[in-house]
Amino acid sequence: MAKLSFQSPSSDTAKATKSHAREKKLKTTITIPAKSSRARQSGQLNVSFAGKSFTASPVLDTFFKFVVERHAIHQRRLDGQPPPWTDDELFCIYPFTNVFRVYDGTTQYILTNVINKGDQGLYESCFRVILFRFFNRVETWELLEETLGTPTLTWAEFNVEAYEEVLSRVTGPLYGGCYIIPAPNFGYQRNYSNHLRLIQVLMEEDFPGKLKQREYLKDAHGMTCMYPSMGSFTGLQLILDLNMLPHFNFSENEWAALGPGSSECIRKIFGPSIRGHEEAALRWLYETQMSHFARLRIPKSRIPRLCTARPAGMTMVDIEHALCECEKYSREKHPEIKGKHSVVGNPFKPSSKPITAHLPEKWLNPPPRLQPLPRPPPVRLAEDADDLPEYEVSHIVNGEVEVEIERELGWSPVPRQVDWLGARG
Repeated sequence: MAKLSFQSPSSDTAKATKSHAREKKLKTTITIPAKSSRARQSGQLNVSFAGKSFTASPVLDTFFKFVVERHAIHQRRLDGQPPPWTDDELFCIYPFTNVFRVYDGTTQYILTNVINKGDQGLYESCFRVILFRFFNRVETWELLEETLGTPTLTWAEFNVEAYEEVLSRVTGPLYGGCYIIPAPNFGYQRNYSNHLRLIQVLMEEDFPGKLKQREYLKDAHGMTCMYPSMGSFTGLQLILDLNMLPHFNFSENEWAALGPGSSECIRKIFGPSIRGHEEAALRWLYETQMSHFARLRIPKSRIPRLCTARPAGMTMVDIEHALCECEKYSREKHPEIKGKHSVVGNPFKPSSKPITAHLPEKWLNPPPRLQPLPRPPPVRLAEDADDLPEYEVSHIVNGEVEVEIERELGWSPVPRQVDWLGARG
């Protein structure tokens, strides 16, 4: 393996930093202690955001070094280099998913065998993606396709009883091990029966058409999580799969729902006082990433980059994805920083199949310019209702009404909770 050289950051790095500025910046400070200080010796940094100060642990530097090396491994494998693809012992022993979610094996399969195959219309393509993601297992998809596909599975020919009959004959696992969406309680004994009926509900309730009306990722996520059994993290994973379709173009830089692994990694970086500020920490990592690559003397050529059409660096979605993997990595890299788990995982067994790096065709163009998230007008007590905004009830949660601002008013629908008599703001 060629020896990797390091160089001082150039002015290009500063320009790249500006390209990652957000429309609503957090006030951030990074304080690098003097070399002789105890904090510097332990690899800690004093940082501030969201109006609070935090002392970042060595896991902060480890995160940025982790993403650099993990993406380099992917690039070396893609170039056809023989193993070992790294000198990092932990990467040789344990498996870690790619920095960019789209390059993971299952997502590559969805893109090439689910999305790009069959009717490309909104409803049929959404149906295929939803069906695959609910089971998240290639073998289950291929069984259904081989038995019921003509040549692939379609919403137009969807029959719950026919699908149940096929799945009932399977003696092995039907579901994949990641991103498991709990089965809704529709009263059926088998999970797959409940999942199939949730798919039917989504399609019959025009979920694809309603999703198409959403402009922002966070709005799309909020709408998705209103359906039975759709949690915050798993709901986002479904939206991200659908976002590879040509029908949607949600920015993955505006927001991301934190999963348990990424939340745990953020707590390892910033300590227990970060609780309640995890989303602000994620945004801070996104906004300051280029300064960390520069601070760690990582050359621009090694900064993870999805493709030549996109700037170097990671989206908020990518960072959330990588934090989860770095948390596993930190269990052995920093055993002194305790978390909920101490075991990294099963041994790494590289696949004999060549890896791929397919991308949705629309991603080969520069991303659309990100527009600021609009704020809806406040909910007010009605004295003169003629000039007040109108709301419609979405659903009731623990005695509170969750409402959506009607699209006719020109605002993107944003779920908000109000009590029966007034506003929560």
